[in-house]
Amino acid sequence: MKKIDELKAALETAKTEAQTFLNENKVADAKAKMEEVKELKASIEIQEVLDAEAMEEVQNKIDNKKVDVTEMENVKQSANTVRAMIKAGMGKSLTQAENALLIPASGAGTDGVGYLLPSDVRTMIVEKIRQYKSFRDVLGYIPTTTLTGSFPVEDFETLSELVDFTDGTDGTEPTDIKFKNVTYALKEKGAIIKLSNTLLQMTDNNLIAYIANVFAKKAVITENKMAITALQTGKTLKQVADWKALKKSINVDLDEGVKYGTVVVVNQDGFDVLDSALDTTGRPVLQPNPANPTQKLFMGYPVHVFSNALLPTTGTTTKKAPLFYGNLTEAVSFVDNGVYAFASSEHAGFTSNTTIARVIEYVDVTKVDASDKIYIAGEFTV
Repeated sequence: MKKIDELKAALETAKTEAQTFLNENKVADAKAKMEEVKELKASIEIQEVLDAEAMEEVQNKIDNKKVDVTEMENVKQSANTVRAMIKAGMGKSLTQAENALLIPASGAGTDGVGYLLPSDVRTMIVEKIRQYKSFRDVLGYIPTTTLTGSFPVEDFETLSELVDFTDGTDGTEPTDIKFKNVTYALKEKGAIIKLSNTLLQMTDNNLIAYIANVFAKKAVITENKMAITALQTGKTLKQVADWKALKKSINVDLDEGVKYGTVVVVNQDGFDVLDSALDTTGRPVLQPNPANPTQKLFMGYPVHVFSNALLPTTGTTTKKAPLFYGNLTEAVSFVDNGVYAFASSEHAGFTSNTTIARVIEYVDVTKVDASDKIYIAGEFTV
């Protein structure tokens, strides 16, 4: 018998005994028994609350187990899909169930047979890219469903005010509005993977992690170089002598209307100089970011540090470190369709007697606005 049932049975017994005492004119005994009744009622209320909480805990465990089971099933299906892709790339026969898992991909880079990677793998790739130092953290992002396209924008330099639609007017647009078309063309960028039976024998999680790791490391390098090229295109490098000059430029050169998203991008040499600098009161120029202990702030703006290998310092006598600062999300954007494909090659790796495949993404980095009021590309003396 459950505890709550025992308490309810005891309550009924106590109530009966109290009535018996009262019928026998034993008032004192009846009062004493009624105190017991009150205590039992209080115990029942407490037990009901405890039982409800216990039931909630049990239900939560059941729900969590369902979620865990669903996640495991999704991982297994994704891994089986990747195995089917690998088998197809190696020229092995597939079962009907394996064929059903494959979704064909199209594109110039899939000169052999190409398939779309499962969503679980795509998600892990994105997460891995974010773990590395990526310019995706500081640039804008435009999703698309087409490989090429364009969209109209109004340059910040010629940005006009709202059109007056007062009653009685035709709402004619001002003649000073100047739109331009920003174009994009997704490039197919891929990582080479050697196909083998070893991959087929990996556990579900390890197989997915392997594919994601191989691609993400290479993707970050490629995407970062594309981002730097876009940031430098159409810009005249501003010479920044020191942190004081950088501070003045942020105060004077950047427009207040877009400072909300300002960041400072430097290489390791540039960061070392800023991190060692002290103001006139002896305090460090860079301050810790309360929201991110691993990051520093300059004038309250986040400082993003990229490797010297990616952003090399130039010069011999006078060394200059590359520098970008301003609202980079308004100026340059990544464009992609969120698709990753697994494409086998028509040509095997003859030198090593292996079959190769590629994990491919479709991405572009486009300049939306080159205005120096939005962001500045410069060189920092180190």
